Amino acid sequence: MLFKDVHDGFLHVVQRKTGARLRISTALRLESVSLNLTTLVKQCRDRVMSQHLVHHAQASGRAKAGQPVVLDTLSSAFAEARDKAGAKLGITFGRQPPSFHEQRSLAARLHEAKGRDAQKLLGHRSATITDLYRDSRGAEWIDVA
Repeated sequence: MLFKDVHDGFLHVVQRKTGARLRISTALRLESVSLNLTTLVKQCRDRVMSQHLVHHAQASGRAKAGQPVVLDTLSSAFAEARDKAGAKLGITFGRQPPSFHEQRSLAARLHEAKGRDAQKLLGHRSATITDLYRDSRGAEWIDVA
């Protein structure tokens, strides 16, 4: 996702994979994590000017300050932090612990539970792809009787 700017109460982004252009209200809030988009964007801003909300704050290896942090780096750092925190949820019942990308799936389900259009929020052109994100991976209880 390429950060464009914030103005008129909206975060403007362009999805990398689809090219979808999204205007997301900065008032968007998830109570379950006590966070709104305005606060999140402010937390991503630092002394480095960047088109990317998640970016290198200083040079690291071949990456220059302001360049986006690549997904593999994010995923690895997330897994390390998750394991250090002891949050190996999902290990029971033969499942793997949650991945970095699982957060996107959880966010889709939480926003949908609040009546928001998960497909639009995720920037998907296909409802089929959004359905993969909304899948709770068997974690919900199924009422039988």
